[in-house]
Amino acid sequence: MLATEALIYSHLLLIRATAVQPRLCHRLLALLGDAESACDHFVASEHGSKCGLKYPAALRLQERLRAPALQQQVEMDLAWLAAAGRFFVDWTSVDYPPLLRQIDDPPIGLFCVGDLRIFRASQLAVVGSRHPTQYGRSVVKHLVGQLVDRGLAITSGMALGIDGIAHAACLARGGATIAVLGTGPDQVYPPQHASLYAEIQQQGLIVSEFPPGTTAAPSHFPQRNRVVTGLSLGTLVVEARLKSGSLISARLAMEQGREVFAVPGSVLSKLSEGCHQLLRDGAKLTADEQDVLEELAIESMISAEQTRSKRNDALTPLQTQLLNVLDLEPQAQDRLAELIGVPINEVIRTLVELEILGLIESGLGGYRRVNSW
Repeated sequence: MLATEALIYSHLLLIRATAVQPRLCHRLLALLGDAESACDHFVASEHGSKCGLKYPAALRLQERLRAPALQQQVEMDLAWLAAAGRFFVDWTSVDYPPLLRQIDDPPIGLFCVGDLRIFRASQLAVVGSRHPTQYGRSVVKHLVGQLVDRGLAITSGMALGIDGIAHAACLARGGATIAVLGTGPDQVYPPQHASLYAEIQQQGLIVSEFPPGTTAAPSHFPQRNRVVTGLSLGTLVVEARLKSGSLISARLAMEQGREVFAVPGSVLSKLSEGCHQLLRDGAKLTADEQDVLEELAIESMISAEQTRSKRNDALTPLQTQLLNVLDLEPQAQDRLAELIGVPINEVIRTLVELEILGLIESGLGGYRRVNSW
């Protein structure tokens, strides 16, 4: 076995033997030098007192590392990784995300599917309610569209609601997105996101610290959340209740020394209470992409003027007119025709064209703009 293969094999053994406990893994690496030495130590010795582990814990770790079943699981992991587009990025790799190294308990390895180059992009985490309102959906599409246009990658947890909408809006805009899973990298969870998973692994990056075959468990998702925020320069929260996973993510981001952004909502909505609490705690009130870019003190890769100019060049004058009068609140066809002074049949045809382009959407009450303009 080559040195690199042996190192990956040892990392996989350690991850599975410790049941994906990053703090314990890092403790063993710090005391014993590397993953190979840590595994060899526990396989060879009768106890783990050298690492400061109590006898029952050391014995359990030793039994797991010696078990043939564990060796078989790792062989299956390696077989899964052998397919094209699949990678294991261990703690020692140059591909390991630099920002993630800085958190208190980073994973010692990441299972990845897709384009590893996205790790190098400036990332913003987007999280929120699993049951967003139409307002929340529109805001996410609007802000993600703006942020992608300005060069940011979008990172989230592929959950139902805001997570999934953020990933989909990013892909629709031609942007780079990272989905961090609370399952193994081969598991689609929730199952409703099967097509989204397939699209992300083709055009983005799937990431998990859990080995292949790991199914969903309640404890996995808080563990997943720290990776979502740890990969990112900041975290944007759109609609969250006071007791929600999104607020846990925001607190994790704060503890990691990262920026937190929150979108205000209705004072009458329970889904906005969490965002309003974050704003009271010092989160940045966010209404457009400039609020994010200024707080992160980063230069956008593409200026707003360039984006608007490029988009204007691709649209007809009537399409441009309609986009200028449309807003995030729906408006009826006849009202739009009245505003721009164009026959209703031309307005209807142009609205269909804009909907095909993904710039507007139809719903109860008429048409609304879904992306930045």
